[in-house]
Amino acid sequence: MSQQKSFDLNLFRIFTAVYRTSSFSRAAEELDLTQSSVSNAIARLKLSVGEELFIRVGRGVKPTASAMNLYQQLASPVSEIEQVASSFEVFEASTSERTFYVYASESAIQLLQGLVEQALEGLSINIVFREPPLIEEELQMELQLEKVDLALDIWLPESASFKSQKVMQDKLVCVARKGHPRITGAITQEQYFSEKHIIFKMRRYNLSVADLLTKHVLPARQMHSEQSSILSMMAVASKSDALAIASQSYTDEYAELFGLQVFELPFDVEPIEYYMVWSHKLEQNPANIWLRNTILKLIK
Repeated sequence: MSQQKSFDLNLFRIFTAVYRTSSFSRAAEELDLTQSSVSNAIARLKLSVGEELFIRVGRGVKPTASAMNLYQQLASPVSEIEQVASSFEVFEASTSERTFYVYASESAIQLLQGLVEQALEGLSINIVFREPPLIEEELQMELQLEKVDLALDIWLPESASFKSQKVMQDKLVCVARKGHPRITGAITQEQYFSEKHIIFKMRRYNLSVADLLTKHVLPARQMHSEQSSILSMMAVASKSDALAIASQSYTDEYAELFGLQVFELPFDVEPIEYYMVWSHKLEQNPANIWLRNTILKLIK
């Protein structure tokens, strides 16, 4: 009984942070502790449970079977406690000078940047958009460590460490320059695959956007060039006979400027679905709630 009364419940919070981040140093960064404090806490917890919890692997750690079992029991209650603690934070948009950081795709940034600037007029708040990192695990870690407040992405997290909400949907269309010698008004599948293509490479998935979203394996296409920016891809299409694929939100905005024709794709593709993603522990955080609501209103 006396042992239960003296048990430090904060050890559970440190344990779950190490488990999620697979690193003592990253857990220390998330919790604003020193690495030695985290290491000592895990050592104390190990003595209490009588089992090895983590094994060193490279620069990180890997949980043992005992740690996995413990985490399954602790993850939900610790997360709920963190949410309650986070909800105590005071946030008033009219007086705040906070800067929020949001990971977003090029399309989402193009859609929201101007709207955000208008919405923040008269406030001292700043919302900074950044393109997401190439590695998905890095994006998740940045959210967990609260280095970024929110992500707008086609990525839908599977981990219980994150919350998400579908916020918008777009679709892919085909573009070709006006005055194209072989294509006017509409495009057939045969025409599409006989032309050269400007391929838009999804940086994080290492796939073309069409290959990522189609249900079928597409035939090989003749490559004209490869781009990682939608705007540069449309600019190249306007000065060549190559075809390109872009999101409809982009073509609505820029097709006329670049002198492009817009066609329905001659094969089936999935819609582009964008999700708002944030750390589960910020679910009840007033500042994060304000940010999510602000972005959601602008999208709608």
